[in-house]
Amino acid sequence: MPVRLWLLLLMGYAAAGTAPVPAAAESTLRVAAGLLGALSLSAALAGGRRPNRSVSRGIVRPIEIMSGAAALLAAGGCLRAEADRAARPLPVHPRRTAIEVSGLIVETVPADAKSATVLLEARSVRVGSTEASCRATLVLRWDRDAPQPTWASPGLWIALRGEYRPPEDARNPGCGAPGRWLERLRLSGTVDLDPTTIALSPEPHESEVLWSGLMRHRLARMFSRDLSGPVAALARGMSLGDRSGIAPSVRDAFRDGGTIHILSISGLHVCVLAAIVGVVVVAVRLPAIPALLTELAFLWAYVLLVGAPASAVRSAILWTAMRGGRLRGTAVRPFAAWGLAGLLLMIGDPGVLADPGFQLSFAAVLGLSAAGGLTASRELTHAGSGIASRARAAAGAIVSLARQGAFAEAGTLGIQVVQFGAVPIAGLILNLAVIPLCGAFMAAMLLHLGCAAILPALAPAAAGAVEVPGLLMLWLTAQIAGAIPPVPVRSVPPTPAIVAGLFALLVAAAVWERSRIERGRASRRAAMWTAAAALAVSWGVGFVPSARQSSSKTPWLLALDVGQGDALLAKAPGGTLLVDAGPSSESRDEGRYAVEPALRAEGIVRVDAAILSHAHRDHFGGLSWLAARGFIGTVYENGSDPGAPWRDPIRRGLERAGGRLAPIRSDTTITLGADRPIRVLRAPTPPHAGTANTEENNRSLVAMVSMGRGSVCFPGDVERDAEVALVPSVGPAAVLKVPHHGSKTSSDAAWLDAIRPRIAIISCGERNRFGHPDRATIGRCLLRGTRVLRTDAEGSIRLTFVEGGIYVSTRAHPAPELIPWNPTQRVARPGQSP
Repeated sequence: MPVRLWLLLLMGYAAAGTAPVPAAAESTLRVAAGLLGALSLSAALAGGRRPNRSVSRGIVRPIEIMSGAAALLAAGGCLRAEADRAARPLPVHPRRTAIEVSGLIVETVPADAKSATVLLEARSVRVGSTEASCRATLVLRWDRDAPQPTWASPGLWIALRGEYRPPEDARNPGCGAPGRWLERLRLSGTVDLDPTTIALSPEPHESEVLWSGLMRHRLARMFSRDLSGPVAALARGMSLGDRSGIAPSVRDAFRDGGTIHILSISGLHVCVLAAIVGVVVVAVRLPAIPALLTELAFLWAYVLLVGAPASAVRSAILWTAMRGGRLRGTAVRPFAAWGLAGLLLMIGDPGVLADPGFQLSFAAVLGLSAAGGLTASRELTHAGSGIASRARAAAGAIVSLARQGAFAEAGTLGIQVVQFGAVPIAGLILNLAVIPLCGAFMAAMLLHLGCAAILPALAPAAAGAVEVPGLLMLWLTAQIAGAIPPVPVRSVPPTPAIVAGLFALLVAAAVWERSRIERGRASRRAAMWTAAAALAVSWGVGFVPSARQSSSKTPWLLALDVGQGDALLAKAPGGTLLVDAGPSSESRDEGRYAVEPALRAEGIVRVDAAILSHAHRDHFGGLSWLAARGFIGTVYENGSDPGAPWRDPIRRGLERAGGRLAPIRSDTTITLGADRPIRVLRAPTPPHAGTANTEENNRSLVAMVSMGRGSVCFPGDVERDAEVALVPSVGPAAVLKVPHHGSKTSSDAAWLDAIRPRIAIISCGERNRFGHPDRATIGRCLLRGTRVLRTDAEGSIRLTFVEGGIYVSTRAHPAPELIPWNPTQRVARPGQSP
């Protein structure tokens, strides 16, 4: 019954999501749900009192069922409208505001983390001369070069000054909005503070005790003190949900190995903890009811301690229902408990359906429900005694665990492909070892915490017991994930395909539950065949071709916001072209986090050609990731520094995909697609051109791409000397990607006069240390009537080339604006006809 109720709510939720503005229908849906619910209840009461049961079953009963189902559909739509109303639009590149704030520290990140952060519950804020009281939670961020807040502890009252930034929307297509993540955590924004302004604030009389924050703080400090760095970071991630200290390489290995769920609070951790507590209370011979209450008290206290994420709450509800039912002597089916957990979480927070953690958690449990549990291993366990029987039982347990892993992976496959763009097939093997190690690791952590609290002399030995499974888990994950890389899936599966896979698993789980009740051979055989079919369908979902690729032949250009770097994607009449791929660093690869999501959002599984303008990391940084994923084939480049180490991963990825690096050393023409020529220019490098950076900038390839009636000039980072040499060759272009991020060393007057652009795009990082773009450069463009667009202010910029001009749409201002080809023609503002 809970599953049916939840499914009806989900159907109403999905149907309401197709409306342009779901929030607009909230009142209507609420009234409809109330009236239909009242009609269903009235029919139920009337049917129960009628003496003629046949009439009741023939007329009243259908009215009761149909009106009840319609009420649930309307209620689901109402929940979708409520979630839409709560999800207010977020700004892109919002302006920072100088503030003075005072409040209470509620959470800290350990000092050995990659970047120190503190959660502050602000109670008073001043902006300029205006001061007001408030109650909002802010993230305080320290610069890496500033002294780290080792003094910070939950419960301290502080006052400080800094720059406030509200939650922000995604800057590029296909990317998740970081502001939505902050909103899910109930955070109101971030503050980049000035550490010299921090002062302890007088503690008010109504000061409260933050037991959860203090407990997390002390546990994190204990892990950092007693364990090695990698194991301490792993312990904080697995037990407290704090992944700030986990190295990016470790995160990547767990993701590629299909065990990323180990690094955060999931249902597995909650079940392992509850099972350990259950074993302890049984060992001390507590009576049944006190043992159950103790077990559930520990369980829910831990869920509250870690912030009650959806996956942990789901697991706690399932565990409570199952254990409570066993104590009462009634069988509570896991499938029904799964539906009850989803129903309660959705009613409590309609926006939780958009949480990837919620989606992955419930999809994985749905897959496990379809797998049928450990039935095979139970049958083998009772096959007899002796070594041979135990070996068969162990083999059966391994097979059963592998089957569960395959079904859990099948449930999450479509969601993982959407989120990560790959299928981590190593997880089918790795989870067989990592899940038992996770149990041993958490048991050792509990032993270590108990020794540290009761027998401090034994704490070092207990810490050693934590190190063994922790280091083994890290080593195994790195080795297997490296040996079996994930299978890239460059297209985004259609939503109906993902829903079909989940529905197949839902049917298999329902058939399996029915077979457990009937216990017949025929029903069991039907359950097995249904589960096998659902497994095949769900595993095929991730490889369904994308339905997003546009069949339109209208040319467009997308300048991605990759910070201080360049990455531009063009759909010309002959095919698709990628010019540069943004920077990469130890913490962020723009090829992975900006360019790939944009390619997948556009339905592009492989670009027809790629151009690397020159050999600087802010241009080639993302190419190695894209080459390894198979998005690019031939890369045209200037041939600089042919033996450089950065070329090796790009070359390996291209060779696997049948591509190559093609150096261009003089002016030439390359072909895009079947017959679309692209002029590629290269200025001769004059002697003594300046620094090595300047010389490499002047070796940039300059591409001239025809886009319908207009053309686009991609000049890389050419500086003034190269511009002078190229002026006779470039010719006019409707769109200019401003060279060298708008630096004062580029975009001379003669260069702009030769190109005469209608639109100039400047790709640069927000508040970058170089001061790009230079005001004089912007001024020279504006004086010539050129429209200047900047990624550091607008996010990604999309230009669509049509007969009447160029439509401009940015992430910050998505409404299209027409820039006509003729400068004297009236410009159509958003909402007007050209």
